Amino acid sequence: MNIKLLSIISFSLVLLGCSSRLPTEDERQTQFIKNNDKLIEVEYIEDATGLQWVSPTVEISEYNKILINDVGIHQNAKAVRQIPESVLDKVSERLTTIVKQELTQGVEVVDKTGADTATLNIMISRASTDFEDLQITEVLPYGALIGSAKALLGTRDRNVRILVESQLIDSKTDEVLAERVGVILAKGILENDDVELEYEQIKETVELFTQDIVHFIRVTAYQAAINEKEQS
Repeated sequence: MNIKLLSIISFSLVLLGCSSRLPTEDERQTQFIKNNDKLIEVEYIEDATGLQWVSPTVEISEYNKILINDVGIHQNAKAVRQIPESVLDKVSERLTTIVKQELTQGVEVVDKTGADTATLNIMISRASTDFEDLQITEVLPYGALIGSAKALLGTRDRNVRILVESQLIDSKTDEVLAERVGVILAKGILENDDVELEYEQIKETVELFTQDIVHFIRVTAYQAAINEKEQS
């Protein structure tokens, strides 16, 4: 087989199936997560995979209220040419609104710290784009030539990845109770490496991702109840 053709096919195989909602090794270099080395893969529901850690000492009876801060945006997330800051602002606003609405149904949401209150901090810490996964037909010789040529020319569809870090802490002591890192992944929504992202393109994906954070809090509460039972 022609060496150049073999090289293109090999490149195509690397691209095949490379996008996942699980944070990459590079994305694991988080901004404010304290227990990075203790994070484990957790899948709440199908395709809701992320990395999470829950303190083995947190007990459910210690907290009956939650303070939810507005979702922050780290400077690193604002440095991506194809993802406007205005879009990130809308993602932040929407995550904040829905998380508060959802959690209000199960716990008292307050606006100040207290002895029995946990604080939820959420940050959009990174944003990036990468190539859309190759279809299996594109891994075949002629398809590989076309798919790889598009990638090299900058005309291949691109995925959008927005890394979200969530941290639950004691509102008085700042002790870390639980942490989670997840990715808002929108596949193939940018037509090339020049077009800018519009919020409407990822609106549905953002709405679905809010459930990751809600499940994170519920799982933490469940684990806290188990911790308390084991220590009693």
